[in-house]
Amino acid sequence: MALKHSTQSQDLSGTSVLSGTLGHKHFVSVPMRLARAVLWLCSLLFALFGAASVLAPRFIAATAGIELPTATARIDFAATYGGFELGVAAFLAFCAQSHERVRLGLLATAFCLAGFALTRGIGIVLAKGEVRPILYPVLALELSGVALCLWAARRAMA
Repeated sequence: MALKHSTQSQDLSGTSVLSGTLGHKHFVSVPMRLARAVLWLCSLLFALFGAASVLAPRFIAATAGIELPTATARIDFAATYGGFELGVAAFLAFCAQSHERVRLGLLATAFCLAGFALTRGIGIVLAKGEVRPILYPVLALELSGVALCLWAARRAMA
């Protein structure tokens, strides 16, 4: 069966990208499917961290040595960490639903994670490494996420 109504373009890396319809089914290129999968994974991870921050703020805060002694502190933590993360997760899910928005979602994720990683890394350096060990794998996860999102964004159709 021949590919009907197809378009071919090049992504930022110069790789040829093909999409269109095959019979009655919509065909999406492998690079776009990979990019979309990365974006859905990011959305899921943001949603899980956000939900954990809303449902168990004391536990999540304690992993970084933060105490939440009052209801005000717990609400503010849940809103800042949980609410923001859930909002980002919703935006990424929105982006993942359309291949025209996948690259936007991946770049937004990369910028958010880079902001977290930069701030965390500078903080660790200024504290001369005298921080809880949990910060190191979190920093590594953030930096890995930046690299993965930028890699996937290069493969998504512009």
